[in-house]
Amino acid sequence: MPKLSSGILKSVFLVLAVLPVAIGLGFALLYSLGIIGVLSEGFTLSYWEEVLLGGTFLKSLAYSFYIGIVTITVSLSVAFWLVLYFKESLTRGVTGYLMFLPLSIPAVVTGFFIFQLLTKSGMLSRVFHYLGWIDTLEQFPELVQDDWGVGIILAHSLMAIPFFTLLLNSIYHDQHLDQLKEVAQTLGGNQQTFLIKIGVPLMLRTASPNILLYLLFVVGAYEVPLLVGSQRIQMVSVLAVRKFQRFNLHDIPEGYAISVAFTVLLLGCIWGLVKLNKKHV
Repeated sequence: MPKLSSGILKSVFLVLAVLPVAIGLGFALLYSLGIIGVLSEGFTLSYWEEVLLGGTFLKSLAYSFYIGIVTITVSLSVAFWLVLYFKESLTRGVTGYLMFLPLSIPAVVTGFFIFQLLTKSGMLSRVFHYLGWIDTLEQFPELVQDDWGVGIILAHSLMAIPFFTLLLNSIYHDQHLDQLKEVAQTLGGNQQTFLIKIGVPLMLRTASPNILLYLLFVVGAYEVPLLVGSQRIQMVSVLAVRKFQRFNLHDIPEGYAISVAFTVLLLGCIWGLVKLNKKHV
């Protein structure tokens, strides 16, 4: 009976989750190869050559991973600081509830908030002007829709910090790091040595699957980069959608080629992550 239930659940999962993705991926692949579509003239690799050799997709891919890596680095740094120095406050009182609040806010709302806060005519620039730190709003630095992706990184960091803080705080208590710290101090080690050699590496290793999955989530994000990202260099998801929305119908197969290439890359990363995780179990 348990085997039958397990088989039914696997079938339902395949039908509801895997099959639609597979059909969509197959359609996109056929479209990108010129086999189907409005302007289809038969099999061709020209759209894939334009995507892979044109340079725009690779620059966009590198930019997406830059945004993801910087976001994860900033978020983890703040989360570690909170967990290691304020861990008692994180689980008690109002602070414990407030940590969950940012997790309930949709990404598009966070993007709008950052846009209203950091544009040259936004709230922060007006505060600076009121305080006399800048004479005109034009003197306020470009923090939104800039090439460095400051607005994107800040928006995703605001969403990621509470998640990583709660995750690391849970790991800290589950791994009994307070007891390990006492043992380390009994053996002559200080707090800094404990954190560098035991505490931080242990938490990073335990949280690594979640960290890598969140990295892929940020790399493939769409709403926030669309609202506060640069128009000169775009993240992959925005680039693909822009291809679909242009009036030139020849851009649509390139959009599908970008989607297929990016999906295959992410699936490869997830497959590697699963294999790596099994090896360490």
